[in-house]
Amino acid sequence: MDYYRIGYIANTLGLRGEMKVLLISNVPDRFEDLKDCFINSGNIRLPVEVERYRPYKKNCVALKLKGYDDANSVEALKGRYLEVDRANLAKLEEGHFYMFDIIGCKVFTTDGELLGEVEDVLSLGTNDLYVVKGERGEILIPAVKEMVKDIDIAKKTIRVQLPEGLVE
Repeated sequence: MDYYRIGYIANTLGLRGEMKVLLISNVPDRFEDLKDCFINSGNIRLPVEVERYRPYKKNCVALKLKGYDDANSVEALKGRYLEVDRANLAKLEEGHFYMFDIIGCKVFTTDGELLGEVEDVLSLGTNDLYVVKGERGEILIPAVKEMVKDIDIAKKTIRVQLPEGLVE
């Protein structure tokens, strides 16, 4: 089973078992509907239940886990990651995908020519860039509607329509 990091336990927060969690997710209300997650302690994943959360500071939440009722019990969790399994990933809006789903996709032109495979996704702010490696070398494809025509995560394929001159 695959697990995905959603937060980093940075510190205790108060005396009643709250912890300061740095978000590793671009979904700010990530903990709104989340009940179950895991604490990754290196060798094992400890299942835990979210009791409550509240926004704390930019990119942080105050999180309270069931059964962790004082600062001492939370102290031992500092420096560990909170993770979820695939079933508990945040639901994305239509047309949005997780980077780990895009990496490994085969990229074809709308004419059916194989350009290569997505090796990486670069986030540049305005839009992402797909780093595609194939027989023609490395191609950087902006992840914009004008170029990316179809993404099929189940088939691990992406269809693109590139402007003349982008690929030689």
